[in-house]
Amino acid sequence: MADEPNYAKYGVLVIDDSPVVRAMVSRMLVQLGFGRVQAEADGSAALVYLETADPAPNLIVCDIGMKPMDGMKFVETLRALPALHLARLPVIFLTATATDELVRRARELNANGYIVKPVTPEVLALRVERALA
Repeated sequence: MADEPNYAKYGVLVIDDSPVVRAMVSRMLVQLGFGRVQAEADGSAALVYLETADPAPNLIVCDIGMKPMDGMKFVETLRALPALHLARLPVIFLTATATDELVRRARELNANGYIVKPVTPEVLALRVERALA
């Protein structure tokens, strides 16, 4: 069996409009060993955070259904940023639904993973490991 990944030097940005989900996912990421976890309530707030984040996160875990900027629009905007270290950040989507259209759109945006809520520590750990591989 492979060694457990060491994420102590890694940062992750959690984006979800639900304070409960933000707190739960953030707690799971800390338990996985992430040294820095930042949480924002929607895509607009996340973009503001990314403008000044130093160091930038290594991973983004992002809900899809949020307002005013949903996860798809956030990742579309992220991928178009001139700063390649941000534009190429791995993104794992969280969503309550897994329609074919959402999955197709996530692939078009080069999402690195997809988790249907409710999130479990085991599924989150798997998706994180794959996204950062």
